[in-house]
Amino acid sequence: MSKKLLLSLTLLSLLATDNLTANDVIEDDLSGFDMGDDSEENGDLEGFGDDDTNEIGGFDDLDSSDELDGFSDNEVSDIALQEASTQSTEESIFSLSGNIAFKTSVGYREHQVKASPTDATGIEYSGINQAQISTYLQLDTKLSDDWKIRISGDAYYDAIYDINSNNNYNQDTLDAYKTQLRLDDTYVQGRITRDIDLKVGRQIVVWGKSDSIRITDVINPIDNRVPGMTDIEDLRLSVGMAKLDYYIGSWNLSAMAIVESRILLEAAPRGEFFPVDNIFPTAPNPFIELVTPDSSVENMQYAFAANGVFSGWDLSFYAADVLDQKWHIDTTVQKRVVTKVQMLGSAINIAAGSWLLKSEIAHLNGVKYNSTTDAKSRLDALVGVDYMGIKDTVLSLEIANRHIFDYEAQMSQLIGLPDYVHEDELQTAMRATRSFVNDTINATALVSMFGHNWQYGGFARVWVEYEVMNAVNANFGIVDYIDGDKPFTKAIKDNDRVFADITYSF
Repeated sequence: MSKKLLLSLTLLSLLATDNLTANDVIEDDLSGFDMGDDSEENGDLEGFGDDDTNEIGGFDDLDSSDELDGFSDNEVSDIALQEASTQSTEESIFSLSGNIAFKTSVGYREHQVKASPTDATGIEYSGINQAQISTYLQLDTKLSDDWKIRISGDAYYDAIYDINSNNNYNQDTLDAYKTQLRLDDTYVQGRITRDIDLKVGRQIVVWGKSDSIRITDVINPIDNRVPGMTDIEDLRLSVGMAKLDYYIGSWNLSAMAIVESRILLEAAPRGEFFPVDNIFPTAPNPFIELVTPDSSVENMQYAFAANGVFSGWDLSFYAADVLDQKWHIDTTVQKRVVTKVQMLGSAINIAAGSWLLKSEIAHLNGVKYNSTTDAKSRLDALVGVDYMGIKDTVLSLEIANRHIFDYEAQMSQLIGLPDYVHEDELQTAMRATRSFVNDTINATALVSMFGHNWQYGGFARVWVEYEVMNAVNANFGIVDYIDGDKPFTKAIKDNDRVFADITYSF
């Protein structure tokens, strides 16, 4: 463990230098499609202006006597201007963007996973284990100066499962990893009055200040099919809801009614990242079904947020009645289910020179576990700091603790239906990012570990993003899954891999 700790800290230090000056930019955690931000709204709807004389230029040179015989000069100008205006409007109402990417990864440690309890040898996942081509499309449409529509979706196909068709992949693995066709952010957004905005449809709502650990960020479930490979910001799943925003002074008040009961995307049971036979002592075959709650009135979710942005600091308060971010086994139906929890929380950012101090706290009620009959309350708290006093470099440290009230001893034992949780669970995330060659190259190292002395394992990831040319970006790196004293981390400790992808955006 000490060797891995030294390696992780070394990776962080390599990205920094001692004689450089401070950055002046601190990213606003409330950025995005906030209709209260005029600059963002203009960016989303840019190009929709009515006075674009450049697109209708060149009509002064028309010779009506030669090319449009029978029309007066005024008639020619009027017709040309009308046609140009119509063409400009038709072209600017819709905006289509997206990307096409190819992704691959190579496992460099031998490890087999049983596709079923009767599988004698298991499937070998080392070597090339991904050959995925994916696409993302986003269509934006302006309905008026105050209203717009966004429709987006993604799809992928991973050829590795056909290339290795001799492997006996179970259906859960093929369903989770071979193909995907998904609707992402899809909503109508607009301004009801000067101070009130409405957004209806599938969307992402980011709560909290942390970049690496979820504390108050409870609205959107995440895609956890390949843990450790992607940052949280790219893992959130859009959820159908109606969101009303009211702006008053420095405050933004948000109310949400969430109608879609969407839950996490988990790694496939008896797949590479969820070898259930190594985690649960008596795992049935097939593994216990994970049930998605019905999208009904009974399962409606609600949330409220108050966000204040001030000079040098910002403060947020949250309240939510939402689906839990994890499942538990319901012994009455012998299925894995997700139930609702109630959360009250707060988050704060304070900028002080080259430092950004952050903190989050959340009290959750109604958290259910496998090994207990009653629901528990839990207090999650985080403190963190970002340092930007080195040119082109950001260093970050975040530490979180989750405390379970009315803890019972069997919750950590390997008997019955284990939870593998302790009364206090500490998580540490360290990150360093360095930009080179005018942001053409960005290198990042991230270490995320569990336990007060990292005894429960975690992962370390180092990657480099390179802008090959305009609209073409490459990404390559390595991830190391670190062994620990919990069955989950032990089960994937040999899943280490190098990865690469190239993306063309349009």
